Amino acid sequence: MKVYKHTKSAEWLWNIKGSFGEFAAVVKSDSDSFYAENGCISVKTEILKYDNEVFVRKDTVKNISDKEVVLNSLSSKFTFDGGEYEVYSQANCWQNESEGEWQPLTTSVSAFSKSIRNASGAVPFMVLWSNQQNRGTVFHLKAYSAWEMRISRIFTGGEVTLIEAEMGIYNDALSLKLNAGEEIELPEIIYYEALNKTDMDCFKLHSYLNKMYPRRELPVIYNSWLYKFDRFTYDDIINQIKKAKELGVEYFVIDAGWFGEGEEWGATRGDWNENQTFGFRGRMSEIAEEVRKCGMKFGFWLEPECASKTSEIVRKHPDYFLEGKNSYFIDFANEEAKNYIFNKTCELIDRFGAGYVKFDFNDDLNYDKYGTGFTKYFSEYCNYIRKLRKRYPDLYIENCASGGMRMSVREGELFDGFWPTDNQSPYYSLRIFKDTLLRMPPQWMNGWISVCSSEKFSYAYGTGEMADKLFATNDATWTNVISVDFNYLEGFMKGRSVALSFDLTNLSEEIFEKLKAYIADFKKDRDFWKNAVCHIIVDTKTMLVLEFRNADFSKIEIVAFSGKSKQDNICVYPVIDKDAEYEMDGKLISENVIDIPVEMPHTAKIAKINKVKGNDL
Repeated sequence: MKVYKHTKSAEWLWNIKGSFGEFAAVVKSDSDSFYAENGCISVKTEILKYDNEVFVRKDTVKNISDKEVVLNSLSSKFTFDGGEYEVYSQANCWQNESEGEWQPLTTSVSAFSKSIRNASGAVPFMVLWSNQQNRGTVFHLKAYSAWEMRISRIFTGGEVTLIEAEMGIYNDALSLKLNAGEEIELPEIIYYEALNKTDMDCFKLHSYLNKMYPRRELPVIYNSWLYKFDRFTYDDIINQIKKAKELGVEYFVIDAGWFGEGEEWGATRGDWNENQTFGFRGRMSEIAEEVRKCGMKFGFWLEPECASKTSEIVRKHPDYFLEGKNSYFIDFANEEAKNYIFNKTCELIDRFGAGYVKFDFNDDLNYDKYGTGFTKYFSEYCNYIRKLRKRYPDLYIENCASGGMRMSVREGELFDGFWPTDNQSPYYSLRIFKDTLLRMPPQWMNGWISVCSSEKFSYAYGTGEMADKLFATNDATWTNVISVDFNYLEGFMKGRSVALSFDLTNLSEEIFEKLKAYIADFKKDRDFWKNAVCHIIVDTKTMLVLEFRNADFSKIEIVAFSGKSKQDNICVYPVIDKDAEYEMDGKLISENVIDIPVEMPHTAKIAKINKVKGNDL
């Protein structure tokens, strides 16, 4: 979709205000950059082009005066021709992450997060769709701060309008100081054209991010949380370790509850001392050693940014923290505070010989007392992660920000994987996975399942025989449960790491062996899943069809999920190399279409397609 080329004046490229007033200047340009200055500041935009017509915009503001400049508004702009448009955005809240909706663009549509968790309430992702051109432009803001995105209809005179897309640092109470010669980078913007509204050409983003931030080998993970939450014992976990080894698990992770004093461990968040009177009762090092004896790597849960008011560290060093409504937060602008949390994290990793840390973040801070829109906080937080990576290059770091409250493009370069939601229902979680694919690659999201078996559950219809049944949690806490077919779980786990969080001893022998076989097959195919992109081919009320493929289209896996559909077959047109021949189940595909049987509601069918002849073979 054509970006309107009205770029001779600074007001059409940036919204920058500060102690100098509103930034206004004549813009100089060449093929891929724009530049302007007003005597106080200079602003430069670089636009880089990548494969699949993916563009990245980088804006830099520099203080070119000899005195301090204060900035109160910092955002980038794009302008488009007037016309009839819709805007897509996503809300983001606990257990209901990535809920998207199209809205007609009558006046203005905005999304923002003023939180320290940059995907809290909304995610930094928007799509502008032209109903006249039947195509759209997709924007992803690499937010390292509180942020805002807004698309508006601008009246330029009479009845003539333009469309303005503005995005950058959230400017509420912004008072960002730049010393003479100092510069600041605005959040990067990834954008590209979309030719369909089903998946908005998300494969382009997947391909770009897979090249920019390649994943390490996708692992098989066990986490203790959905087993007994924080009420586990030493013997409980020993039994899980034995079963995890049999399944082929590679990382065994202990979640919240290993620290604190007694049952009220939450009161000592921030101290991060091992609990001596509850849980393992000081025996976590023994658990870690048992994990390693079984050929797995040990991991633990940590919420490094948060502390409780009643913790010892807050009482002794309140200056280390920023006070919020419910919690205290490490002040990353304070050098001693940064050193404290870094050294404490390293102390725990070394003590337990950990190869995995799950970072969580269950609270919000919505006001930056420094007036930087949390740019300073997030910059130093990133440095904290990078220092850990330098010291422990093999450490797997998972990001779980209360499910998905800090899960955006920006975090992809920091973390090895995401716990995308605390909603472990295979049905709700599939919806969350599908909609999050619009803004990040599949392999960034670990595929968590939480299930249990009930042997001899009830009579199977039409047989007179008692049947085994597999159940899954239908929420975040096992308050509700729902039955699920194993083949649905197989489809659900496709495209990402295998991640388990439940009582491994509570599986029937049949299901245990099926899961073990799935994990073995997954390990054989990890190179494919590590780099695959995803297309959402069908997304209706009754059917969801996902296509995973590699870069050269030589290998494709299609997963068709059925809801309460009134059909026994679905016709699927895969995204393939049009000049090549493909086969499925040993037979050539004709007319670039395949038929996938729909056996019954809430099941998944997997189709594997391989290129057998093409220009590149």
